[in-house]
Amino acid sequence: MTEKHFCVTTYIVDRKYNKCLMIFHKKLNKWIPPGGHIEPNEGPVEAALREVKEETGLTVELLGEQLPREMDILVPYGMQKNYINEDHIHMDFIYLGVVDNSDIELSNEEGLLTKWFTLEEIEKGDFNTFKETSFWYKKFIDLVNDK
Repeated sequence: MTEKHFCVTTYIVDRKYNKCLMIFHKKLNKWIPPGGHIEPNEGPVEAALREVKEETGLTVELLGEQLPREMDILVPYGMQKNYINEDHIHMDFIYLGVVDNSDIELSNEEGLLTKWFTLEEIEKGDFNTFKETSFWYKKFIDLVNDK
């Protein structure tokens, strides 16, 4: 039986400079947005904020539709299945986090390499990330610019 884990990914956009934050994942050998597993007794929004803080040192504002009855839940922008291997799947809630200035210093508890990129850099054919990463960042840059 395939084991499924619920996870979050938060695509972080700097509203001032239209930059996208990425972390270099050593195991995957790729640039990806911050994210990770939802812990027991933790909601997806809590997990998204916690993972961003742990991996980047940032406190971000999550954008999205808030449910009227559940003030601590935001509707994710999407979900995707990430196949880790044939016996392990991540069911990933996709969120958008924003900051107002990417000049702020990045730090993290996990010693990860973090860097801001432009959408043009991410969309280059030789950029070391997953296809869906550029899809989501394009969608979110457009969304942030429309606000």
